[in-house]
Formats: sequence, structure tokens, C-alpha cells
Amino acid sequence: MRVGLLAIFLFCTGLLLAQQPPQLVTIKGKAPAYADYSLVMRKMANPISGEMSDLLAINVAQDGSFEQSIELSAITYATIDMGKYEGSIYLEPGQTYELILPPFQPRTDAERFNPYFVPEQIELGIANEEAQGLNRMISDFDSYFSDQYNANAVNIFSRGDTRKAKEIINQTDSIFNSSQPYFVKYKQYAYGELLTLAYKRNKRKAMYYAMKGDPINFSMPSFQRTFNTLYKSFFTSYFPSKQGENLRVAYTKTASFDSLSSVFRKDTLFANPEMAELVLLKGLYDAFYSGRYQQEQIIDLFKQAYETGSTLNIKDFAQSLHKKVTWLRPGSSAPQFTLYRLDGKERSLSDYEGKFVYLNFMHTSNHTCKQDLQLLNVLAKQLRREVTIVTVIMDEDPTAAKKLVKDNKYRWDFLHYAAMPKVALDYRIRALPAYFVLDPGQKLRLSPSPSPGESFIPQFTEAQRKYHYEQLRKDKPKSKSIYDL
Repeated sequence: MRVGLLAIFLFCTGLLLAQQPPQLVTIKGKAPAYADYSLVMRKMANPISGEMSDLLAINVAQDGSFEQSIELSAITYATIDMGKYEGSIYLEPGQTYELILPPFQPRTDAERFNPYFVPEQIELGIANEEAQGLNRMISDFDSYFSDQYNANAVNIFSRGDTRKAKEIINQTDSIFNSSQPYFVKYKQYAYGELLTLAYKRNKRKAMYYAMKGDPINFSMPSFQRTFNTLYKSFFTSYFPSKQGENLRVAYTKTASFDSLSSVFRKDTLFANPEMAELVLLKGLYDAFYSGRYQQEQIIDLFKQAYETGSTLNIKDFAQSLHKKVTWLRPGSSAPQFTLYRLDGKERSLSDYEGKFVYLNFMHTSNHTCKQDLQLLNVLAKQLRREVTIVTVIMDEDPTAAKKLVKDNKYRWDFLHYAAMPKVALDYRIRALPAYFVLDPGQKLRLSPSPSPGESFIPQFTEAQRKYHYEQLRKDKPKSKSIYDL
């Protein structure tokens, strides 16, 4: 009876979460340190890859004041990139938030291109008390439950102590007993991380308790954390199991995504089509980067999933995963850009179409970049008929780059990133220098490419040979001659 009542409660909770009509949310405040900046508020777009999408641009006036509104139909977790800080907030439809922003601290160039740099995570301050409720409740819960988790995680995991895990959950529930639907679901997902430790020998139980109930709230931070913990490298543990045998066989026989979904849903734990397909996507995503599965097969399955997925969410997630795993992949189209040369003339990547391009990204304060520019100067003369060198300067201020180019008499195009900062994201520049080779059709041939000091010439020569061979095959007459018989 208690189980039945719980199921009814979770179902009604789902309806409340899903059926809310759009209402206006207003963000306002005053932060003179951010004057003339545009702050981008983002939301979770894909719980598997962690990809975020833009939600709202907040333009700060010269006096530091800002006010922006957006319509939302559900509570939305959002973040704002503020240089060395990343602030977070839960936005409730119909609410106005007067934000208190921290002192502005921009990232240094070294931090911008440090692949391991992570901005400090902070909760955004809310000045108006009537808007603090949900954010304060989740913050207090996270703080308390995190302390309980950290204090008991080792013992619970080593002993498989489900009793202790449930004791902590019950105790936490008695303190944070609000029936607010979003908060109830948030707690359920958060407890999943603790249950994963307790049920280390029977992870299926942890999956059941953590993910039961409809609908699934993909954008909730506690869902993302628990989901990616529970289903990490899913195929590795599921394929050898009794329940996973049929899915393993279907995957080995290169079944379609739709067929894999049908086979997978026969496991009663994954009867929900949307949840089943989300777990499949997670399994495929981890498998892609494991090195143990055929990447082309997984790419094709992602493509099928965004065509035949059971819901719009699944289709959107599959499409973004397909884009992520094929982005900058050799043979894919090079991301286009339009920038200005150091002398002020505009250049687009398309201006170099019809030539092999050795595209590189540099920073003049980086010692390796300076050394490589000397080597590029040699290549520019040695391979001047074979390849065009294009350097994108990532310095905030191009003054030092202009002097460097002039002093060393470099004769190829140097572009400055400032006209289109997105170019760093498009080429996933996390460390400098970075190199790519584009063929005359603007497809990526070497991605990433060796630096000029790393056997670039033999690898470029081979890539060039393959390209010309492909062109000859492509241009071969379709009509057969006597020599084709």
C-alpha cells in the first residue's frame, strides 16, 4: 500500500513539474564592476556530455545596472560565467531575482588556455528575501547531505552498508521535509549517489530507487550527478550480465538504434522508453571514448537516435552527442570564421579555399609558440607552393604580436581572434599552440596536426597524397571503356 501511495505521489509530482504554463522570470541588480559587460546565463542542454546552452544574455549598463526577463515554464537551473567565478541559481517561473554579484575578476590568458582551469563555483546572492526560498532550501540540503556523505562514504562502500545509507536518508528527510515538488525530486536523485555506494554488489537496486518515477528531470544537477555515476561505462558491466546478454548480442550484430532500444526495454528495470534510450546514449558515449568499440558504428547509432528517438529530448541529446563526437574529426568540415589580420584587413577561412591550409593558434607570451613560429617560418619558405600557413593570435592585446611579426619578418597571414572569440570554442582550444591541416575543400585532414617540429612534413605529404588520390577516384569517368572490362 505504501509503495502504491508513493508511486501516485511521484506521478502527481511529475504532472506538477511538467504542466506549468510559461511565466516571466526577471533578473535585475546593480554591479558597477561589470559595467558594459554582457553576462550570459546558461542552462543544462545535455546531461550526458554536460553541454550547456545559452538561456539569457544580461547586458550591464555603464552605471552597472541590469534588468532582463525571460519566460520559463519550469524551474530551471542556470549558471553565469563571471571570469574566475561561475555563479549558479535556480529560477522559478513568475519570480523576480535581485542578484548580488561577486567582485569581478577576469581570467588571465594563462587561465583561459589552461585545460585544467575550473572557475570557482559559487551560489549567486539573492537580495530580495521573497525569492530566496527554493535556492536557500537546496543550498542548506546540499551542505548538510554533503557532510553526511563525506563522513560516511568510505564505511558504507567498504561494508556495503545499506542500513546506514537508509538511516542517513531518513534522517536527512526528517530535517528537510518540504513537499515542494522540485525539491522532493531533487532529494531523490541526490540520494542515488549514496545508494550507489551501498548497493555496490547490486547496482540495479540503486538504479531502481534513484531513478523511479515519471517524468525524468534531465536538467536537475542532482540528476546529472547521480545518472552519470550510476551508468558510468554502462556496457562494460551490463553486457556480461544475465540481463544484458540479449543487448550485447544485438549490438554485436550491428542492430539499429530502434532495435537496441526494443531489446533493452525487455529488461523490466528499463521499461520506460525515454529512460532506456537515455541510458543507451550514455553507454554509447562512454564506449566511444573507451577505445574498445568501433567508433563509426557508434557515430551511426547516434545519427539513428536523433532520427528515431522516442522523445524530442532523446533526439536532441543524440544530435548533440553526434555533433560532439564528430566535431573536428578528420574528414569533417572545418569550422568557419571571419577575423581581422594584424594590419586590419578582414579575412575569412573561406578565402583560403582551394589550398591546403596549416591553421595554428598561438600566444606570443608562450615560449613554445615563439619557438614554433621560427619553425613555421622555415616551412613557409620550404613548402610555399604546397601549403598556406594561417596563424590565429590569441593574445588579448595584439600589440606584442604585431611587433613580433615585424621584427621577425614573418610573411604569412596573422589573424587576431577578438572579432570572433567563438573561434576558440569552435576549435576546442584548451592549450597552446594548437594545429590543424585543412584540405582544399576545407575539410580537416590532420586534426589535430603535428607541430612543425613533430614530423609534420611526412604526415602532411601523406595526407596530401591521399587527398589527390581521392580526387582522382572521384573524377574518374562514369562510363566504362574497354579497359574496364
